[in-house]
Amino acid sequence: MYSLHSAAWLEQFRSRLRAETTARKALAHLMDRMASIIASPPVIPLTGGGWSHAYVCPADGTRLQTVTRVLHRCPLCQQEMSGSPYDEVVIAEEHSEFSKLTLTAALSYAATEEAKYAEWAKQVILFYAEHYASFDLHDIFGKSGNEAGRYGARVQNQTLSEAMWIIPLAQAFTIIKSCQMWTEMEMQSIELNLFRPVIAVIDRNPRGESNWQSYHNAAAAVIAEALGDKELFERALNDPRNGFHFQMEQSVGKEGFWFEGSWGYHFFTLSALITIVHSAAAFDVPLNDDRKFQIMFRIPLEAHLPDYTFPAVHDSMETDLRQYADLYEFAYAEYGLGDGILQQSERNSLHSLLYGKDIQPETEEHTDKADYKDIRVIDLTKPGMLYATIGTGPSAQAALVDYGEHGGWHGHLDKLNLIYYAGGRCWLTDAGMLGYSHPLHDAWFRQTIAHNTIVVSGRSQSPSTGVLRKVKTNEQDGSVRICAEVGDAYEGVRMERIIRLTNGLLIDECKVICDREEDIDWVFHTPGVPILPSTFGYEPVSSDQLSESDGYSYLMDIRRLTGLPDNDRMLEWKWNETDAEHERLQMYGIGAFSGNLAEEEWYLAESPGMAHVKRRSALIRRLRKVRETSIVSVFRVCAKGDEWLAVPFKLDCFTEGVIGEP
Repeated sequence: MYSLHSAAWLEQFRSRLRAETTARKALAHLMDRMASIIASPPVIPLTGGGWSHAYVCPADGTRLQTVTRVLHRCPLCQQEMSGSPYDEVVIAEEHSEFSKLTLTAALSYAATEEAKYAEWAKQVILFYAEHYASFDLHDIFGKSGNEAGRYGARVQNQTLSEAMWIIPLAQAFTIIKSCQMWTEMEMQSIELNLFRPVIAVIDRNPRGESNWQSYHNAAAAVIAEALGDKELFERALNDPRNGFHFQMEQSVGKEGFWFEGSWGYHFFTLSALITIVHSAAAFDVPLNDDRKFQIMFRIPLEAHLPDYTFPAVHDSMETDLRQYADLYEFAYAEYGLGDGILQQSERNSLHSLLYGKDIQPETEEHTDKADYKDIRVIDLTKPGMLYATIGTGPSAQAALVDYGEHGGWHGHLDKLNLIYYAGGRCWLTDAGMLGYSHPLHDAWFRQTIAHNTIVVSGRSQSPSTGVLRKVKTNEQDGSVRICAEVGDAYEGVRMERIIRLTNGLLIDECKVICDREEDIDWVFHTPGVPILPSTFGYEPVSSDQLSESDGYSYLMDIRRLTGLPDNDRMLEWKWNETDAEHERLQMYGIGAFSGNLAEEEWYLAESPGMAHVKRRSALIRRLRKVRETSIVSVFRVCAKGDEWLAVPFKLDCFTEGVIGEP
């Protein structure tokens, strides 16, 4: 790997364009877009940008669509709005886009030597150098100037976004420098009026164990490369509380998963780390040899659900691995990882141009394919998430149990949360997230009631860390048994979850022991639509009859089920898409084993989902004033018309699971 400032990089870049179809294709795609852009001088806003998380519909939290710089529309409810904070978000996106286009223009010049590309890129960088000091320091809380907090920035409104904005500009500067297209006076102005002041803004806000700090480090690394500043690079690399090496040691688990427990933030952070690793070449530091950095690319290839997705756990949307194929351009070029993902992508991104190599035929010694067995179990020990998959193709089942660290600022109050995938669908889903500015994000999405877990006394859990007690696989009958426990989610309460994947079933037992009598809610949410048996009664209740706090007020259409049998209860949901309504999820409450089903109150409700989901169906099984209980459920995905399973089940898989067992 060569530094962007070196003649060796330029020679290698042009050589790849001659030899690699992928690089040529990406260049053609990007230059086609640049043709109309460089035809006119850049018109850059002279005001700073707003917070991207504010660009959501105040009614339903849906991400807005930009009609014009001053007109914004919700694609869900069609409401139109203008003014602050929406206009400022569009300005922020314009600044970001100018930065990315500048890097594209610089690469286009490096590829073609057509001066028009370099001249357009230089205009953008020189504009920001001339005007950077005139942008007011401002933050997401509406404060500006000396009132702005340490999170605030100038062109953007937080140091994270400022770092993300400057990275492509600094890379473009370095490429143009390698092509000897700057004058000494221009380079001095850019250093003194842009790069050094940006570092000063970012340095106000050290973030330690945080994805923010990864971008702060990346900004420092690319600016260090641009200026040949070894001291600045050493700080980005070796700061004992913030640097790259600190983050690799502290923030990345031994399996390669980022500590925040969110796949969205895993990939988000990985993008910044690629930048640091590439810039390190300018100082002859081979960061691409770092083991944890390498396995951050490998673990998503192994831990995805059978449909290449990751569930929306913690602050993350539902994530498709194929959406991050551009990151695997680097991984394939350096480590030979990710060819399967790249083959499913268009390969026309900036990463494709910078790193893209044509896919080579696999050999036994060189392949990124995971060893797909009938049973796969992956324990992500840093965030504490266990993935278990049985089978392949349409018959595959998968479960995730979130048992470990809280996840920092992006964690949710969701210990022992359960995700279940079967029949090509994710049936037990996580709440996910909305834009952070929307009040519902904190009030609902981060609360325990929004997740598939246990709620005690109608209150959310405390930030907590559980343990994985046991994982047992049985290749003979194709089953996996998982036991996890948490003892600090509630004071004086210990909770254990034992699940077994076997023969097309998910068998789930939740055990709770309290040092006093408590109301216990077992909760699950599904995008499916409940099929309401006529043999049950449905008594409307208000949310405050369940709890007056911690998210319960956002449950809608709550109905208590009456006329239920005292032993062995069954409910069914159909998939919520009109072309797949024949697909079914069955849930069996097994009183024959737990012995307390007659004491349970069952409630059906609608619960808020992410903007594209809108609503989910929730089931709450409540036991009042108990000190110890065991709640047993069996989930089965099947087709419309399939007979109900015979009960009671043989549940010997739980005989080993006792709270406190070492």
